[in-house]
Amino acid sequence: MKNTIFAAALLAASMTTAGATNISSPAETLTLTVGKNSVSFGNTFANAKAGDLFSDRFYFTLKGESDLSINLTSVRASTATDLTLTGFSLFDADTNATVNGKQLLTGAREYWKLTANDLAAGHYYLTVAGKTVGAGGSFAGNGVIEVSPVPEPGTTAMLLGGLAVLGVAARRRRN
Repeated sequence: MKNTIFAAALLAASMTTAGATNISSPAETLTLTVGKNSVSFGNTFANAKAGDLFSDRFYFTLKGESDLSINLTSVRASTATDLTLTGFSLFDADTNATVNGKQLLTGAREYWKLTANDLAAGHYYLTVAGKTVGAGGSFAGNGVIEVSPVPEPGTTAMLLGGLAVLGVAARRRRN
């Protein structure tokens, strides 16, 4: 009797974990083109089954202080091919600091937005997590990375020179 109960419990446990397969894609490195500073990414799960889970990572490097704005969407083609997004986050690969995206729309069309300002130069990655509700589904993300302006050395020299001229003029006026 004990063997039968143990076998039934083992079979039930294996069936519950068998339904949720991890279908995450291998980590992908995004290439940021200097001057364009746009980023796009996504994934399609053609052979997934309902209940499969995914957590995809997309790596990129910032060469200078930057602001980031990314949109993530998933459009339900039908109830037979669908997925639900459960998370969208930005991680600093060096410090593990996290910025979470906000879900703005849910239902037949899911829409998430992630905004991060004053990011230091370094290595980062985006994660997109979710589960399939039907046989497959897809998501796509796109965004803009704006490099914060850094004054050129000539600008600083002109500022200091102008302040020196004002100082000399103020001193002459006093004398």
